[in-house]
Amino acid sequence: MGILTESMKVLTDSWWGCSLALVMSLVWVLNQGAVARQRSRWPPVPPLNGRLGVPPTVLATTWHYLDPDGARQTPLVTENAVYVPLRNGKVVALARRDGTRLWESAPGVATTAKLYRLGNLLLACASGPVADGAFPSGIVRLLDMTTGVVRQEVSLPAPITSQVVSDGRRLYVRLGTTEIAALDRQDFSRRWSVGGNFTEHLACAGGVVFVGTVTGALWALRAEDGRCLWSSKLGAIPGPAAASEELVYCGTTGGEVIALRRADGRCQWRRRTGAAVLASPIVSQNQVLIASYDNFLYAFHPKTGELRWRQQMAGRLVSPPAWLTESTLVVAALDDREITVVHAPDGRIVARWQLASERIFSALHVVQGMVIMATEQGVAAVQLL
Repeated sequence: MGILTESMKVLTDSWWGCSLALVMSLVWVLNQGAVARQRSRWPPVPPLNGRLGVPPTVLATTWHYLDPDGARQTPLVTENAVYVPLRNGKVVALARRDGTRLWESAPGVATTAKLYRLGNLLLACASGPVADGAFPSGIVRLLDMTTGVVRQEVSLPAPITSQVVSDGRRLYVRLGTTEIAALDRQDFSRRWSVGGNFTEHLACAGGVVFVGTVTGALWALRAEDGRCLWSSKLGAIPGPAAASEELVYCGTTGGEVIALRRADGRCQWRRRTGAAVLASPIVSQNQVLIASYDNFLYAFHPKTGELRWRQQMAGRLVSPPAWLTESTLVVAALDDREITVVHAPDGRIVARWQLASERIFSALHVVQGMVIMATEQGVAAVQLL
């Protein structure tokens, strides 16, 4: 009888042990399934819609401007001319159609920000002389866009170290590294300034200036007087922002894309890519296009953040795509020779063009079907349409 009881106890313990093991196994499987579903939230790139399905074509360069001082320098492109800042402080103007040199400015100081068009004048920002123990001052030179003659030179308390943005009334810039300022368009006097540890990325829309901080926040400043309307902590350093009527979009160095409500800065949605997002979002009518350092171009629904499509490019993306036509974009990866043409509604690759020798360094500038870009050697132009 004792032996029978002991045998029944062993069987009972074994049954409970097996049941417990089975339940734990089911829980583990379900958990792994949930994790797998989370990891596979980005759909795979369709094989027939990828780069390998479209053979590249070598593209003849329409013209190029080769100058060691102009290598990897971002040009300013207008309808008729291309303006190239040189490291020696000069600015060179080239005809957009054939690259003929139009003029070259007098020597100056190397620019501290991208060239900016102000009416019929070219705004070149540089550092001024530095006294012992003092911070560098700033210099703004206004060049005639037709002749290159310096029409005005203005001294500032600190150099402009960001892109210049404007709402038609004032210019908004970062001075040095710790001040956002609104400057008068005529005499460059400061209308207001706000102190902080800001990045060089500014955007202006609807009477608001958006700027990030190196501590991982995005600020909204009222353009009229610089008052902070809201500050939203993002968890990583914001890249350039872009705004629609209701939302503000920006990427971060942490690889996220975040949509904030313009009214109060509250998060509407956030999605993660595979690497840092350093380029400005492109906001179209029904999607937000994001270029990521993980080699992919993403399209999200502007209000919900739902992934519409993603497409792999030739390499790491640090510049936003540019519109070639109403429905196609041109994309270039950092230090690569390829220009990829993408159908914006569905991400389908339409064409792949490769430069014969130059590697692309800057964003692509498209004017009347001609694509102009900074390269490792200078500036190159190719005709796509």
